Amino acid sequence: MISLKDKVSGSMVFFLITASQVGVGVLGFQSAINKYAEQDAWMSLIVAGGAISVIIWFMYGMLSNNAEGDIAAIHEFTYGKWIGAFFTILFSAYLLLMALVVLRTYIEIIQVWMFPHVKVWALLLLIIPLIYYTTADKFRAVVGVCFLGVVYPLFLILSFLFPLRYARLTNILPVMDHSFMEIMQSSSIAILEFMGLAALMVFYPFIREARHSQKFAHFGNLSTTALYLLICVISYLYYNQSEMENLIWGTLNLWKIIELPFMDRFEYFGIATLFFSILPNVALFVWASARSLNRVFGLAQAKMTGILLFILFITCLVSGGRQGINFLNDIAGTIGLWFLFAYIPVLFFINFIRRKVQKDGS
Repeated sequence: MISLKDKVSGSMVFFLITASQVGVGVLGFQSAINKYAEQDAWMSLIVAGGAISVIIWFMYGMLSNNAEGDIAAIHEFTYGKWIGAFFTILFSAYLLLMALVVLRTYIEIIQVWMFPHVKVWALLLLIIPLIYYTTADKFRAVVGVCFLGVVYPLFLILSFLFPLRYARLTNILPVMDHSFMEIMQSSSIAILEFMGLAALMVFYPFIREARHSQKFAHFGNLSTTALYLLICVISYLYYNQSEMENLIWGTLNLWKIIELPFMDRFEYFGIATLFFSILPNVALFVWASARSLNRVFGLAQAKMTGILLFILFITCLVSGGRQGINFLNDIAGTIGLWFLFAYIPVLFFINFIRRKVQKDGS
């Protein structure tokens, strides 16, 4: 049973959802979603954000009708003890994979843009103790980091005003020039930027009056959608299609054009500031992964966190190179897409039928 002092207010769900969705993807998602819908790709973000709101509704529908209110309890009730534990372990592995993708991609950005000769293990030795310090203690520490991770980098939004000097409206014309299927294909890629909300299935019992926090989850998802939409539209006004096709880190290239009298390379400052968004991203995934395993095996959260961070350290070392990181992103995107839009609705209906049968039986 989680004590009241370990719980946080419902409004914190806004920061938890936003922090879980805004990560390293914000630096280069424009070129990825451009593949199918080109200048109409900004529409795919609206579709993706709307679809995620539906998934939030499914999640709250299950969580609010379960006594313990997390995915481990839902799995056990729906599938039974052993099969339920198996699915919870798979879910925990998925969360750890998300942490790996975010952390390894951020390290690659540091290597490519700032310090080409720095070793991966050296950066990991600096970052991983910080993640352990954040996640091994109570959940309130993770919430605090997520709050700062949303509030502190907010001023970076002003940096997107600079590219507007070179904006060309013709770059996003003609509007609605792509088919419904092409927008959907682009949306399936855009979904990768919103996948962090899976952690909601774990931290729900730590929210006071959790049933009433759903609106904050939707507000968080709405703010994330608005942020990605803003960056996407400005990027598409700045880059033409031939430039977009050869782009990897669209946001970093936008920051390169910023000239300030007291700073030569704004993108360095942007990358360093974005660490305050990366840390809560990874911390929340690791905490949720460790908490899920804690619910299955009963091991102490701190010990479980230490084991997971050691696995994270090793997998970061062996998953080097652009191809390896692209592979991780593709795998995480595919699994996340199936998890959110196939597994969650199926689990919702099975869980609903199971509750109905139990209620009728009693």
